[in-house]
Parts: sequence; C-alpha cells; structure tokens
Amino acid sequence: MRIRIVFPLAAFAGFIPATSALAAPGGDFERAAQELRDADRNGDGVVSRAEFQQYRVGRWAKMDRNGDGYFSKDDLPALARSRWDSDRLTQLRRDFDKNRDGRISRAEFVGGTMPMFEAADSNRDNQVSKAELQALGQKAKRTFVARAARKR
Repeated sequence: MRIRIVFPLAAFAGFIPATSALAAPGGDFERAAQELRDADRNGDGVVSRAEFQQYRVGRWAKMDRNGDGYFSKDDLPALARSRWDSDRLTQLRRDFDKNRDGRISRAEFVGGTMPMFEAADSNRDNQVSKAELQALGQKAKRTFVARAARKR
C-alpha cells in the first residue's frame, strides 16, 4: 500500500528539481543527472531534447493514473491527496499548468519547461553530451560534499 501512495508523487518528483530545487543553491543535481541518463533512449551517452520529451511521454502514464488526460489531485491516492498543496506540487503546477485550470495536461507536461535539460546543456545545442552530463554529476558531488560539511 505504501508504494502506491508514494509512486504517483515519485513519478512527478523527478521533474521537481528542474523547477525548484535545481535552481536553488545546493540543488538536487544528482537526481537531475539520473533523469537525463534515464532519458538516453538509444544509449549513445547523449540526450537530445527530443529524447527527453519522449522520456516525459513515458512518465506521463505513471502520473495520469485515472486516464482522464490530466494530472490532478484525483490521480493521487486518497492518503496522498493532502500533499496536493505542498510546496513541491504547487511549484509543479505553477511551472507546467499554463492555462491555470488547476491540473496539468499531457501536452503541458510533455512540451513544458525543461530547466534540468537547460541547466545541463551548457553549450545550448539542444543535446546533453557525455561531458555535460559528467559536469552535472560533478556538480552533484560538490553539492553533496558541501551539504555534508554544513551538517557537521
């Protein structure tokens, strides 16, 4: 039961760093790097913008649990619906819900903002190369070390 509650949030959580945490100091670069690695459909080590959009298409089915074409509060299990107004989901609606109807359509999600892709694509060629992905990974490591040092 616990997996069912967390899963819809987790399905969308991969894009949260792209919209909020990634932009903040000490953002979640490792999660962003993993999302980009997962999006590399042809396994060549390079993630194109088109591959990343296709990756989002695959994620959509996990988000739209009731199959109505929208990600809304109704897609969350009853025990997780109280999280609909959490900071993370509110930020996601701000970033993806372009028509402000309180839910996110497939088109809004798949074609929406891609801050994690933009952050990694340092030369702006619409591809995240192995070197760019490695740089994002190095930033993740530096962030992890800095967080660990602050906790001491």
